[in-house]
Amino acid sequence: MQFVAIIGAGELGASIARTLATHGRVAEIRLIDDRWEIAAGKALDIQQAAPIESSPTRVTAASDLTAAVGAAAVFIADSVSPTSATTPAGEEGLALIRRLADIDHQAVIVCAGNTQHPLLTRGLYELRLARTRFFGSAPEAVASTLRAIVALEADVSPSVVSLTVLGSVPDRVVVPWRDATIAGRPATRVLEAAQLARIERRAAAMRPPGPYTLAAAAARVADLLVTGSRKVVCCSVGLDGEFGVRGVVSAVPALIGPEGIARLIAPSLDVREQVLLENALVSQ
Repeated sequence: MQFVAIIGAGELGASIARTLATHGRVAEIRLIDDRWEIAAGKALDIQQAAPIESSPTRVTAASDLTAAVGAAAVFIADSVSPTSATTPAGEEGLALIRRLADIDHQAVIVCAGNTQHPLLTRGLYELRLARTRFFGSAPEAVASTLRAIVALEADVSPSVVSLTVLGSVPDRVVVPWRDATIAGRPATRVLEAAQLARIERRAAAMRPPGPYTLAAAAARVADLLVTGSRKVVCCSVGLDGEFGVRGVVSAVPALIGPEGIARLIAPSLDVREQVLLENALVSQ
């Protein structure tokens, strides 16, 4: 029986659990938080909605990290208590990741939050976790936000917009426009230069994605890890020579499969985009 573990039953953790449950592709979701009674209440609420939403997924709660052992994916979300060890920040966050890796050497650990970039960096370069099994899903939420902005500019449905993002999300985002398409056509032929510049200005000023968008991005990754399908998702990944950079974390399109990241797909960049990316990564 495949299940997904979510560490933290706060707003983001509960949103991931509910989104995954409605998809119905996971046999069980385990919502893990030190405040078991709150996690249990949220799990019960989602479970009680299952008959209405025709979801076969079982949602349970636990207070110990050992409940995550054997999960198809472990998502680091947000704790109910800001002082909890499951809060993904600083030394406590790093200790949490270390313990997860120690109790399950095969775990695929995904950071789902907006502010977990430092945790990813420390986990990859201090704990030396494999980048194929320790990465972040927030860039897909940022890319989704940009697709919605592009769709408004082009007056089309967001479903026909295809683009990826690079850089340090959500603060320093670079869009490789050469690879972006709108209804199958290159975005640079559908939109004028002034429109692309306007989109980039809006991207620079946009607020970080909210919990529902982040949850949708995390659920997409979970679906791929559980079902074995392989699709490209924007993820925060440790670079190892891509774009001529090593030792930093960047948003990159990645092919996700049942074992984690199968491979990275580096989009083509013009000179301007390469400079923007280098500046974004140097600023970390």
